Amino acid sequence: MPRRPGLTVLSLALACTGIASCAAAQPEDEILTIGVAAAPSLSTAFTEIISDFEADNPGVRVSLELGRSGEIAKSLPGRTDINVFASAGAEAMDLAVAEGTAVDPQIFAHNHVVLAVPSGNPRQVTGLDDLERDDLRVGLCSIDVPCGRAADALLAAAEVTPPEVVDRAAGSRALTARLADNEVDVGIVYRTDVASSHGWVSEADVDARDRELERAAGTTRYLLARVPGGDNGPDARAEAAAADEFTELVLSDRGRRALQNSGLRP
Repeated sequence: MPRRPGLTVLSLALACTGIASCAAAQPEDEILTIGVAAAPSLSTAFTEIISDFEADNPGVRVSLELGRSGEIAKSLPGRTDINVFASAGAEAMDLAVAEGTAVDPQIFAHNHVVLAVPSGNPRQVTGLDDLERDDLRVGLCSIDVPCGRAADALLAAAEVTPPEVVDRAAGSRALTARLADNEVDVGIVYRTDVASSHGWVSEADVDARDRELERAAGTTRYLLARVPGGDNGPDARAEAAAADEFTELVLSDRGRRALQNSGLRP
């Protein structure tokens, strides 16, 4: 299956160990590669899942492509290197299914946005109402990405109107980086990105009402689907079998543990 450069690609391969240590390493031309395209907020969980999968299947390598779900969905009709698609939000998956490029989508995880601040909370943010303060530099995700839609739903439920001037970032990870660099004082990002910020960003200590709103109104569903167009060439059947097995792993108890380890909910 030819691989084209795209968005962010991580190739994760494990050397043979234990019972997989084989008499000799698999020659490069005998290694089967399958492609997985996923939302950036799945990076930590899928890295762990891919490591487990490759350890169980030393003859298979997974190429992980991270990108905005909508852009991935739009690109699928012309792609032959993606076997599995994991989207943040239903909109992108609905598009892929409507175009016939993704089949049998299943909800496999949930994420929710939180009120986040730079480490130490220097501006003493304590709740969603603080987003109306004129003295704060407020950051939100772009409204055309799942993080932005979840943030807008949360603000509407909380009846909070942020200042007219808001720093809009391309996505949750980009906004989390701006928080870590103290370029904004407060923002609404996915809790998984706070968890992976290595302490540079933290959740604001909000009250029970705001916490419940974050989980109820600010939730994004993640959907997983097979992309049959990626099963092509002389190894099509083997690719299909490997992609099916990878999908099963994501949906398994082991997969759920990896998702939970990254801060996602089943």
